[in-house]
Amino acid sequence: MRIKSKRVVLEVDDELTGSDHIRFFITGFQGFGGVGHLTTKYLTSTLKLRRVGYVLPSAIPDFTSLEDYGLTLPHELFAARNRGIVTLVNHVNPSRRELSDFVKVIVEFVKSMGVEHAILIGGLDERFREGDEKFRWLPTRSARIRLDAPLFMKGPYIVGPLASLLVAFELERIPAITILPYTQPTRRVDPRAAAVAIEVISKIVGVEIPTAELIEYAEYIERAEEEVRKMLEAQESRGSNKIYM
Repeated sequence: MRIKSKRVVLEVDDELTGSDHIRFFITGFQGFGGVGHLTTKYLTSTLKLRRVGYVLPSAIPDFTSLEDYGLTLPHELFAARNRGIVTLVNHVNPSRRELSDFVKVIVEFVKSMGVEHAILIGGLDERFREGDEKFRWLPTRSARIRLDAPLFMKGPYIVGPLASLLVAFELERIPAITILPYTQPTRRVDPRAAAVAIEVISKIVGVEIPTAELIEYAEYIERAEEEVRKMLEAQESRGSNKIYM
């Protein structure tokens, strides 16, 4: 299958388009805490999904990396027929110039595959936390999934490509929910928040997905941050003892 807009092309293996319909489409972006990207990448790796396609922007990024399946592409589609799941792993965010075209091809792909439900993952500034909840969520009007957690609050905005995709799903009446674990907005990557998202996704799709590796990664980052904090405090303490004349 090939879906083309003015500036963006989506290519997917014919094997996927001829398979059973997809139950869940899952994606996220490089937002607060990198939660969307880390969650989809971890989910893809843990479930051993296979790359089946990609979304190619007109401006190709000037970087890549090596994974078990080969060189990474900017936006990669993964699937496994026996899972009924397709993930879109976004190693970069679509540019503002290409965002509308990017959203159009994703919407057309989701509709053409007969996806039952889309799941979007993002991060939510922990300063909005009101109790002991780990996340908030937001459904489109066509969503059939309901979660036992507070809804996204009135007032604050969801921004970026996640918001654009969510609005498009709302307008096209595509069943979708957005899961927003709390995170520190200054943290480049937050594996503990990603673990929260994985736990929620695991219950929705009915597949046990371990999060131990994410928790270990989170603890490593937290230890490193604590060491840096102690070093800075020690430096400040030594500096305050100096007498200048």
